[in-house]
Amino acid sequence: MLGIDLGGSGFRVAAFDAESGELLTDFMQFEHGDLTGPDEILPRICAALNQIEWKGPIGLGFPGAVERKKILTAPNIGDEWLSSGVVERLESCCGGPVTLVNDADAVAIAEFNFGSGQTELGTVLTLTIGTGLGTTIHRNGELVPNLEYGLLAHPTLDGTLEEHVSGRARSANNLSLVQWAKQFQIGLNYLCQRIHPDLIILYGGIMEHWADFRGLIQAPCPIQPATHQGTAGVLGAAFVSIQYLDD
Repeated sequence: MLGIDLGGSGFRVAAFDAESGELLTDFMQFEHGDLTGPDEILPRICAALNQIEWKGPIGLGFPGAVERKKILTAPNIGDEWLSSGVVERLESCCGGPVTLVNDADAVAIAEFNFGSGQTELGTVLTLTIGTGLGTTIHRNGELVPNLEYGLLAHPTLDGTLEEHVSGRARSANNLSLVQWAKQFQIGLNYLCQRIHPDLIILYGGIMEHWADFRGLIQAPCPIQPATHQGTAGVLGAAFVSIQYLDD
């Protein structure tokens, strides 16, 4: 199974074993240039697929709300993606069906099936802390898709949650790790009051500092780092690619 994780700063491509989730190919990572429109990005994705000679089903993790074959929002990479025909264009170069999934949902799917969420049957909140703030819930094993709670209004400050607690917010506002953790704690408290999770899983670039900030945040339930740090988005998208083959 093959997945693509398309984000605000780049994209990643890899194939995995469907039973174990183990990596079967090189894990390919590409940074975006100055432009992030479909006409710039899709040819580069097709070139990567040709490089590994992939022909078959693909799951594409996309940074916005999606249906299986349709992009609904694209807040971080441009509205031109809404009418880009991304599924048809990728299917033409890979020769197989393409299924869309929200990129944060892809992370949660990977962790629920192959990682930190496997043993939790209650409410699991997975937070992807990167360019934005991805928020995904599994309740009793069922995914609640396209939540995008990161776009909710911040409870005390102007703007959205992700404008203050994402990894990009830390860089844009030149926050120290301690300052960022204080901002993140406010957002985490707000989400916990709404969702009442039994487990929180954290993923994203900020997790390279996990050892330094784990003692700076708290929640009324366990907080765990994602098992597949760096690869969960691609793995989850790949897993989605094989879920609808019989439809």
